Amino acid sequence: MILKVLEQIDTKEYLSQRRLNNELTHKDRIIEIYEKLPAIRDLDNQISDIAFATIKSRIKKGSNDDNSTKKLEQEVAKLSKEKLKLLKDNGYPEDYLEPIFSCPICQDWGEVDGHICSCVEQLRINELYKRSNLHNILQTENFETFSYEYYSNEPFGNYELTPYENVKRNVKNALKFVENFDSSDDNILMTGNPGLGKTFLTNCIAKELLDNKHTVLYLSSNELFSEVLSTYLMSKNESDRVLAKPIYDYIYSSDLLIIDDLGTEVINSFIRSQLFEIINKRILSRKSTIISTNLTLGEFMEKYSERVMSRIIDKFVIYPFYGDDIRKTRFIKSQN
Repeated sequence: MILKVLEQIDTKEYLSQRRLNNELTHKDRIIEIYEKLPAIRDLDNQISDIAFATIKSRIKKGSNDDNSTKKLEQEVAKLSKEKLKLLKDNGYPEDYLEPIFSCPICQDWGEVDGHICSCVEQLRINELYKRSNLHNILQTENFETFSYEYYSNEPFGNYELTPYENVKRNVKNALKFVENFDSSDDNILMTGNPGLGKTFLTNCIAKELLDNKHTVLYLSSNELFSEVLSTYLMSKNESDRVLAKPIYDYIYSSDLLIIDDLGTEVINSFIRSQLFEIINKRILSRKSTIISTNLTLGEFMEKYSERVMSRIIDKFVIYPFYGDDIRKTRFIKSQN
C-alpha cells in the first residue's frame, strides 16, 4: 500500500509548482520594492547597464580587458552595497530581492550533479503522510482528546496501580517524552492487549512532534517488513527498489520511528535480524523509536530473540497497558 501511494506521487509536478510559486513571490517582491523604493529600481537599472556594457566591451575587443572589467566590477559592488543599505534602512532583510528557493541545495530542481536531492525524498515522505489515514486520525487522536473516562479505577489483577492510574501515568510520561524530545534520545515500548489505548497514545505523541516540525515515520509491522524492507533489500526489480529507498532511508534517519502492532507479522530470521538492525542503529545514532505490541515481554523475547530483548530492556522505557478493552466499555456505556 505504501509503495503504491509513493508511485502515484509526481515529484516533478510538485517541484515545477514549487519553482513557479517561488518565482511569482520573487517577482511580487520586486514590484513591491520598486513601488515603495524607486531608488532601488534606479540602482538595478544602473547595474544592468554596467553588465551590458561589460559584455559588449568583451565582444568588441575579443578578449578580456582586466583593468576595465575590474573597474566595472567595483562599480557594481558599490551600487549593490547601496541597494542593500536602502533595503535595511527601510526594514527589509538584505536578501529580500534574492531569488527564492525552497531547497537551496538543488534550487528546487530535485537533482544535484545527476543525483536525486534529499528534498525529493522528504517531499515524498511528507506527501505520503498527507495521503495516509494517519493524517486524518491525528486530527481526532491527540492529547487534547485523550479521555480517561473508560478506564476502571478499581484494582486489576496483581497490578499495583488501577488501569485508570496506570494510563494517567503513561500519558504523563508521554508528555514528558515530547517535552524533552530535543534533549533526550529516549525510546518507548508500549505493551498490552488490543483496545487499551496504545495506538491512541502513540498518535498523540506523533501529532505533537509533527506539529513542532520533527520528522516522524509511522509504519505498521507489516508495512515495515513485508513492504519496505522486503522490497528494498530483496526485490530483483530495480524500479521497485528505487521506489522503496526513501522510506528505507527514513527508517534510520527520521527523528522518530513508530512501529505499530509489532508481533502481528509472520516472524522469521529475516525479520528478527532487521528488527535488531533498526533498533541498534537508531540507538547508536540517538534517534528515538516507539514500538507498540500486543505481546507480553516474555512472548516478545521468545519471538524476537534475547539479543533484541536485551536492547529493549537496556534502552527502552516500558509503558504497560492493562484492564478491560475500552472499546467494549465505551460500547456498553453507549447502550445504557
